Order: sequence, then C-alpha cells, then structure tokens
Amino acid sequence: MPLALLAAIFEIIPVFGPIISSVPAILVAFGTVGVGTALLLMGLYIIIYQFESQLFYPLVVKKIVGISPIVVILALVIGAKLAGVLGAVIAVPLSAVLMEYIHDIEKSKKLQKEIAMM
Repeated sequence: MPLALLAAIFEIIPVFGPIISSVPAILVAFGTVGVGTALLLMGLYIIIYQFESQLFYPLVVKKIVGISPIVVILALVIGAKLAGVLGAVIAVPLSAVLMEYIHDIEKSKKLQKEIAMM
C-alpha cells in the first residue's frame, strides 16, 4: 500500500513521475524477492509507462484540452529537447494556447473576408 500511495503521488508529475515512482518498488522487489522478480517488475513498469505516455495521456489531453494526440506528443518531445523537464511540463499548455491563437487568427481572417464581400 505505501508503494501504491507513492506511485499515486508521483503520478502528478508529468513525464518523469512514473519513472521516479518505479524506483522504490523495484528496489524493494530486489531486496526482498530477488533479481528475477525485480527485472520482471522493471519490465512491467516499462510496458505500462509506454502505454500510458504514448496512448492514454495524449487521448486524455485531447479530450480535456482539445488538441490532437500527435500535437501533444510533438509538443512533449520538442519541449523536453528545448528546456528539459520544465519544457515537458509546460509544452502541452503552451501548445494549446498557440493552437487557440492560430484558430482566432483564422476566424478573424474569415470574418474580414465576409465583411469585405458585403
């Protein structure tokens, strides 16, 4: 139960939270059960993290924020490359703001075109 609570707390941190929360569980498995179980647990954490970061996270962000999953993945990669952890944390909100700004510009151009035709 303490490891589950720790994982839940670290899950709040995007991108690196699940990785950080897996370390204590793997160390406990290594110390109590053995190397085989620790390696198996590490493999399970990797598989679960890949599903979460590549499938679930972009779909949830699309539903909540309204930007497509490919934009979310690209924003996370670019943000992490440009500014590290901080870039990954602010990448999705920044991309949502940028997408909204682009939509507003397009809407304004369309409105101006309609006014000019009248």
